[in-house]
Amino acid sequence: MKVQLLNPPIHHYTGRQYRMMPPINLPTIAALLSNAGHYAEVIDLEALAVTPEQVEASYKSQRDNWPDAIGITAMTITSRGAKDIVQALRRAGFDGLIVAGGIYPTENAQRCIDDWGVDMVVVGECEGNVVELFERGEHGIHLGTRMDIDKIPAPDWRHHNPPIGEYNGNTRLINPRPGISMWSRGCPFQCVFCSDNLFNKQPIRDRPPALMEQEMRELKRRGCENVYVYDDELVGTKLPAGWIEDIADRIEDLHLPYITQGHCNRHTITPESMRHVKRSGCKVIFWGVESFSESVLAAIKKRIKEVDIWHTLRVSHEAGIENAVFTMVGNYKETVSDLQHTYDALKQAYKEGIIQYRQTTVCTGMPGTPLEKIMKDEGWWTEPPEYGPQMAQVYAPTPWLTMKEIEYWANKFAETCPGVS
Repeated sequence: MKVQLLNPPIHHYTGRQYRMMPPINLPTIAALLSNAGHYAEVIDLEALAVTPEQVEASYKSQRDNWPDAIGITAMTITSRGAKDIVQALRRAGFDGLIVAGGIYPTENAQRCIDDWGVDMVVVGECEGNVVELFERGEHGIHLGTRMDIDKIPAPDWRHHNPPIGEYNGNTRLINPRPGISMWSRGCPFQCVFCSDNLFNKQPIRDRPPALMEQEMRELKRRGCENVYVYDDELVGTKLPAGWIEDIADRIEDLHLPYITQGHCNRHTITPESMRHVKRSGCKVIFWGVESFSESVLAAIKKRIKEVDIWHTLRVSHEAGIENAVFTMVGNYKETVSDLQHTYDALKQAYKEGIIQYRQTTVCTGMPGTPLEKIMKDEGWWTEPPEYGPQMAQVYAPTPWLTMKEIEYWANKFAETCPGVS
């Protein structure tokens, strides 16, 4: 069976093309299909600046080269582009199996069948049964099944267009020639603004060090000079005994720097653990801070205290790792005094040299998140913009802040330390 896996474009309606990082789900599914004896290729239509009209014309002119099945992934921001591509394929006459997956189809499965014209939607994680679903040509809505983390293969970059080494990073910190990797999966937290809640509070599952070595060496062989280890919480949660040390022993000689994300925790972030994180190649960690205000941290269910943030930043800095902090304005129940406190803390941390970079976004009630439900229940929800700089647009007030105040404090945060872009 020949399968084509597509990342949809958005540039044709947003006016801006992105060639940042590829979704890691498609090359992982390609690896599963390939291991089962099928041919699978990944085409990143957004990175290649391909429009739906071009897809339609190409399919009309190459009927003899059609795949047996097509898979398409979609987030909320890419859902319109995914719909456009599916409908372009149908206009071209393609009547084979079209399968949709990802966060948006998981939340809107029936809509993808009725409005887009796909045959099947796979909901949630699906490595455990996606090959079988393709082989059987199933239709309708199917619940994906998880695969043992030890059995999930490394992404297949052999048939990925464009090649993995030809992307631009979504931050200058991973340029030039960035790759992407997953060392662990899952997040046990329930922050109200996060779409991870759709996957029902997953436990963190750590991949085998031997597989991580194989994956990192393959990325370097393909020309990658930096890697984004795009895990929810690689650093800060309790790791298996000896796990990060084993990875460091295996790949220290690669000298392949990576950036990743972490959870501030004064109990698990220790000088010893961070020494091994540094030794494994980590150069920057993005810490999910959001706010230094205790009341805001409680309201958004971060499950951290301000003391966790300060401890984490200092220990990470002492290990020789640069710190970047994710901050948000317009959080649930956030007031001007909360924002002033976070602003003062950011200035102090930068002055001490324990943060080097900052990213500030606007707290947004994205579809399917607990925050969306809270906003609707309390009567102040406004639909987020369909396109534009996602999570960075001031598009509505909150009961505690005006739009002008949200914009003011986003700009004030930008004064505290360099941004990541």
